[in-house]
Amino acid sequence: MKEFKWNKKTYQSSISSKCWFYTPYDTKWEEANDYKTPISEDRELAEIVEMEKNLNPVPKWAKEIVKRSINWLPGCGHYSFPQPFIEVVEAIGSQKPPEFVHCCFSVDRKWKRQMQDYVFLLDAWLAGASAEEAALELKHLGFRKIDWKKVCKDMWEVLGKRTEIKELLVERLIHSQRHKIKERVWEDDLASEFGRDQYLGVMNYDKVEYVGTYSDYGNPGKDYSYIKPPVPGYIERSSPRAKKLEEKLKKKCPDWEWFLYTIQYGWLCSPKAFRFLERLLWAIGKERQAVYTGDHRIKKGDKVPGFLQCRDTYLSKQAITQFWEPFKNALEGWWQKKPGKDKAAKQVNKLLGKRNPAKEWLVRLYLRKLRIMERDNRFIAGKTAGSGGTRVI
Repeated sequence: MKEFKWNKKTYQSSISSKCWFYTPYDTKWEEANDYKTPISEDRELAEIVEMEKNLNPVPKWAKEIVKRSINWLPGCGHYSFPQPFIEVVEAIGSQKPPEFVHCCFSVDRKWKRQMQDYVFLLDAWLAGASAEEAALELKHLGFRKIDWKKVCKDMWEVLGKRTEIKELLVERLIHSQRHKIKERVWEDDLASEFGRDQYLGVMNYDKVEYVGTYSDYGNPGKDYSYIKPPVPGYIERSSPRAKKLEEKLKKKCPDWEWFLYTIQYGWLCSPKAFRFLERLLWAIGKERQAVYTGDHRIKKGDKVPGFLQCRDTYLSKQAITQFWEPFKNALEGWWQKKPGKDKAAKQVNKLLGKRNPAKEWLVRLYLRKLRIMERDNRFIAGKTAGSGGTRVI
């Protein structure tokens, strides 16, 4: 066997170089650095690549787990946390790469139906219905069993006196949320069941064409995750209805640029998708942006009240941190052949199963990525209860 040398050629020819989505290593060798330490000085990664070379050859299943599972971890927080992180361990233990990775832009039916309830409220408000009339339907048919009467009352109050700008903003928001519900994917819902009676933009089937916004991709779930079967995307801003609304808002709404960005990027896969919606509705009610940028339109001391009863839809900081450190420690103990005995370690040890060199390399590589990610990722580091895809903070 040739002497191992840590250099650009060795690294770029390795499978270990294929898993750095959403990290400082997702770039060229010359530009990659982990907190000002260049990749050429990353001794741990060099040891990991050497472990890989010693496998000679790397099993096909292991290669695919690197490219699918380890690579496509959620970069900015995902509402299903910690599911995506546990699924990597399951894949390694079973030696079976997944057909569908629950990463960015993947949303299940439950999450979609929760948003559908809020979209129904917006539609009722836009139609001129009273809060009581909207609450009656959700009381009987709503996906979540919460105090819909109070939610409706509070939302109507937050939106305040009806104006043309508010109506246009709400209509544009409804269009955007319906688009997200229709387009987001899960293994049992490949963007083909929700919104089948709604035209929300021209279909762009499994095709990647960057035209200016994330919505112009074939399907962002396909481009930021691993999804084996073809899935449709819908270019929302190609919709004539959306175009007309935007033309009117551009002329009438002083903060339209901010509203457009915030409506478009209020990602449904975010841990705080519903809290972001709550804050956006508050901004619509004020007819001005609601982000603390120092802009003169922001009033000092602005506080957005909680009125959608959505607090139980995202994890607390405590829940995140209680999972994260024990999980990392369990992985560290396993590959070091010093398995722990706490609850997290028992789960990890069971999922990983019988030890072999390929699994040891994968676990160490996975752990290296997790440590890099947590330095820049406020969500998985437990520094905030939500993240991802909006300026409404």
